Amino acid sequence: MKRAKRPIFRYVITCVLMLAMMCSLIYRLGVVTLKEGAAQAEKAETRKERVITLKGSRGSILDRNGIVLAYSENSYNVLFLRDGNNRTSYYNSVYTEALLDAIKIIEDGGGKVVDTSYIRMDEQGSFYYDWGVTSTYATYYRYKNFCDAMGFNIKKHLMNDDDLQRMKELMQKDERSGSEEQLVQNIAAKMRECMEKWKSAEDAYMELREEWFIPEEVSAEDALKVISVRQEINLNNYKAYEPVTIAYDVSMSVVAQIEMLKDELPGLMTQQTTKRVYPYGETAAHILGYMQKSQTEEGGYSYTDYVGVSGIEKTMESYLTGATTEHQGERVIEVNSNGSEVREISSRPATNGNDVMLTIDITYQLRTEQALADLIYELNQKGLEMLEADVDGEKYGDKEVDLASTGAMVVLDASNGDVIAMASYPSFDPNWFVEGLSNEQYDYLLGAGASDTPLLNKAIASKNPLGSVFKMVTGVAGLMEGVITLDTRIDDESPYYYEEDGMLIKDNAPECWQKNTSKHAQQDIVLALSNSCNYFFFEVANRLGIEKLDKWANTFGLSSPTQIELTGEEVGSIGGQRVLFDNSLVSYSNGVYSLGKQKSSLPGYVYNALKENLYAYLEEYGKEASDDAIKECALRLMELQDGSGLAGKGSEVRRILSDIIGIPEGISRSKSWVRDITSMLNEIQWKNNLTIRTGIGQGVCIVTPIAVSRYVAALVNGGTVYNVHIVDKVTANDGSTVYQTEPEVFAKIDAPQEYWQAVMSGLKGVVSLEDQGTAAGKFSQEFLERVYTDNDGNTTKYIDMISGKSGTAQVGNNPIDIENTSWFVTYAPRENPEIVIVVCVPCGISGSSSVPAIEDIITFYFEKKESAAPENLINSNSVTP
Repeated sequence: MKRAKRPIFRYVITCVLMLAMMCSLIYRLGVVTLKEGAAQAEKAETRKERVITLKGSRGSILDRNGIVLAYSENSYNVLFLRDGNNRTSYYNSVYTEALLDAIKIIEDGGGKVVDTSYIRMDEQGSFYYDWGVTSTYATYYRYKNFCDAMGFNIKKHLMNDDDLQRMKELMQKDERSGSEEQLVQNIAAKMRECMEKWKSAEDAYMELREEWFIPEEVSAEDALKVISVRQEINLNNYKAYEPVTIAYDVSMSVVAQIEMLKDELPGLMTQQTTKRVYPYGETAAHILGYMQKSQTEEGGYSYTDYVGVSGIEKTMESYLTGATTEHQGERVIEVNSNGSEVREISSRPATNGNDVMLTIDITYQLRTEQALADLIYELNQKGLEMLEADVDGEKYGDKEVDLASTGAMVVLDASNGDVIAMASYPSFDPNWFVEGLSNEQYDYLLGAGASDTPLLNKAIASKNPLGSVFKMVTGVAGLMEGVITLDTRIDDESPYYYEEDGMLIKDNAPECWQKNTSKHAQQDIVLALSNSCNYFFFEVANRLGIEKLDKWANTFGLSSPTQIELTGEEVGSIGGQRVLFDNSLVSYSNGVYSLGKQKSSLPGYVYNALKENLYAYLEEYGKEASDDAIKECALRLMELQDGSGLAGKGSEVRRILSDIIGIPEGISRSKSWVRDITSMLNEIQWKNNLTIRTGIGQGVCIVTPIAVSRYVAALVNGGTVYNVHIVDKVTANDGSTVYQTEPEVFAKIDAPQEYWQAVMSGLKGVVSLEDQGTAAGKFSQEFLERVYTDNDGNTTKYIDMISGKSGTAQVGNNPIDIENTSWFVTYAPRENPEIVIVVCVPCGISGSSSVPAIEDIITFYFEKKESAAPENLINSNSVTP
């Protein structure tokens, strides 16, 4: 049977339909390509990828036992993000209303709105700008950026580029010549003229208030808060896809309200973040340091990141931070032409910073800080009593006498240089910087001046004369250099006469504190230390000379950095011509006139005195000279003092007067001017009397408490001078060790054991009642009765387990006893020492005045040793009731 043929028209219809569909597709493709291609291309062009950086949390800081001293905790911020698509006047009004509502919610919830507005209002209701900088150069650029961001047209009143470039170059110079300084002033004047023609603070306020539709009934205070937020948005318009923070660390009630009213508060949102917390407040503040917002965007930081600016927070910043490039994650998003996010393309999480473990023990730290605070209060009150007792003014007259108000205390591990505790008084709370300083806090921190500010770590940055605590350096140096032996005996024959330039000097000769010289007869090194006999150490220093004395002081680390991992360490100085005055540091070229960084203050006084005399000479001669010429002349004259004296240099003095300020040599020869000048220059020449005084820690010898602590540690550990460490190790998030500190030897003093034994015997005698040392009668009866019980049940009095040395350092040419610097150093146990304790209190009256603080820490030390004894430890396998 034949199969029937299918109608051909079916195939025709199918072909026609397919052809129609193809024609339709071709037509649509043509429309898209030809007609809509430009629009689609433009749309594609305006959609771009943006990368939002994610930051990790900052690591914690812990004490040696793992107790947390600083950490980052979760907190919530309120942010505002303007939709780039909504830039009309209508949305200006909507956003302003939303911001006002959010500000009320934040403040009602106990929060504080970030206020960075450059526009301020005083108590009288007048508006002014506060640019947060003092230089005209910086003010110009902040003012200009503000005007540009706010849409204020100032193009007709701008500086020319050449002046701006020249000003930039000059501002970057550390020192400028007189002509360069004048050019800076001239350009700055032009800048001020330009800025006077820009938008005033009041005009800016009124214009912005109108532009952003801030209702009339809104107070100026609230209006400025809105302006502050809008200012930040405009200044950061180049990254409009990132929100601006308007309030930090708000309460959960604020978060709840913002989230609940999100639909009614366009642009407002909350964000979980972290904030730095210092749970012990003021305790260890100088060690931990504090944080502030970054001043740079280098290394991955942004201006909103907090970075360490002092203490461990700064020195260990690279380990602690989670904000740098290596820790950063990212969100890659697509944004439209207005900068608004369209979608997330990808994301990568950030990694957190490392933890830093310190060598300090927080229990010691708490006790040390309290002991120091109590001591300073007691010495302050004692000073007041001494002043009040001087009713007739016979002792103090009408002098302004400073009382004890600052001080430092260090507890150091004698075996390796680790800091166990370090106190500086007064202290501060680093949490203040996280929350923002109040006016009262700012005044407290900075109102006292740079040298007395609570921010200064007195333990490492305060330099004071050392007094008798220096005598161990003189003694060891004398033994090592062979100018004395252990058998050398010297009688106290005060006053101490000495030779200077071949002449025996008797005027103002130094003498021992003990007026009954017979009590200091036949002093050897041990007795001289126990009795703190000045005369003995005058003689040893005289035999040594300043070069050897200074060399040994440096060997003990007194005039070198301790390398402690903290910011702001100052370095002490002992003596010698370059310490008193270093003429190689003088500079007077290229219009720069400077003494350089001299180690003593005396050259500054001499320099000013010389200038005054030069002006007087010119007036007497009837001639004038420029200020720069006077400066150069004074510096050239001071340059003549190289330590060898001014004998035979009269002709050079006259030549300098003639060449620099135009006084003929004949005129200066007929006057007493050369004699006057050489007399002043002799004040900055190192002489033998200064060497002798250096032997007892006076003269120009100044040191820091931290340097003294490692010096004493070296004395009692057998001569190893360690660099000081306060960082133990750095650990990663997984617990692995990133960095481990090891003991570092600065110097090793290979002295015979009998030398060290002699020194330690002398220090034992200082506190011994039996030996009647200088501090023997200064300890309280309660302390003298305290007893330590060792593991075998043997008992020993605390006083028989310690040794020490007091130091009373006089200040100035006319010293007042109340203003003496009080030093006391001690170590324990006497045999096989473990800890060294150093106390330093300026205006502390006398060295022995610091004994109460020593008693406190020694008591704490022995109590901890007893509590750590095996019989006092809990058996971990037993049942605890």
